[in-house]
Amino acid sequence: MALTLLAIGIGALGAFLFNTIGMPAAFLTGSAAAVAIAILVGLPIDLPNPVRAGSFSVLGTVMGSSISPEALQQLATAPIALVGLVMVIAGTTAASAAMLCWLGGWDRLSALCGSIPGNLPLVLAVSTDGGARMDRVVMAQSLRLFILVAIIPFALGGSEQGGLHMAPPDTTAFDVVFTLALTAVAVFVAYKIRIPAPALMGPLIIGAAMSITGLARVAIPDWMAAFALIMLGASVALRFRGVERDGLMRMFLASLAGFVAAALTSLAVATVFAEVLGRPLGTVFLAYAPGGIDTMIALSFLLNYDVAFVALIHTARMILLSLSLPPIVSALGRRWRSESSVGG
Repeated sequence: MALTLLAIGIGALGAFLFNTIGMPAAFLTGSAAAVAIAILVGLPIDLPNPVRAGSFSVLGTVMGSSISPEALQQLATAPIALVGLVMVIAGTTAASAAMLCWLGGWDRLSALCGSIPGNLPLVLAVSTDGGARMDRVVMAQSLRLFILVAIIPFALGGSEQGGLHMAPPDTTAFDVVFTLALTAVAVFVAYKIRIPAPALMGPLIIGAAMSITGLARVAIPDWMAAFALIMLGASVALRFRGVERDGLMRMFLASLAGFVAAALTSLAVATVFAEVLGRPLGTVFLAYAPGGIDTMIALSFLLNYDVAFVALIHTARMILLSLSLPPIVSALGRRWRSESSVGG
């Protein structure tokens, strides 16, 4: 409990400082920065999964409520966007892995697993089974997500100041309880039917349904939405806990180079498909960005981009990776181990 309270306190302090000085997406970026610093200096902090899942669920409902009928109609271009998604997955993975092998001297399996964009739990699972260096994989994956959270709000502009006023002025306690009850039901159903990222996507769907149909209104107090963003930022930073300190700087520099290669590749594809789809570059880049589904959807909401489109593309990414990643990594791992044994 003490470690959890410490993480919450540090994240809240960072969020408060960033908000005070007017930083973009302050609750998310400030929390991530403060918790990352705490981890790097060796503070023992923790955030239990129920706290994370609860925060993601609240954010899902909040973000879903921003989806309009007009946004859903624009999803007709999604099949074309999926072509770009496949190109981004292949291109960013290859570019990052090549940089990690060339500059960092990483083995091919660790470089591959450290470069796969999104779906971190699955990546860690196949990395462990395949025998990759987990400290390298965690560093590359965590650094990429942290930089995206820290850089995108500045690069694309925007602030969550206007986005946290979720509860109407005449909101009652019943409205809040009803919204949270629907959120809990949505999470339960999402887990049962195995929706990707159920803690986030289930509430996002119910929030969108409430907003579009008008049958119920989303009533999430501002303080609760802010707390959920702080917990998301802390969750991003906590991923650095699995990084071994031996050779930390070299791993960091190699991972940074891998991120730059992946981000430039993603930006290049996003620029082309933004023109083809007739969508803002920021929306397409967030949909294609090599980051986690929860964080990229949250950023699209905070920066006033199309949440429905970003959520759809990242969900498709998770499904595609879930189907293709285990056999590909397993086959390549066996091949590379065989080549090493023959060469040795």
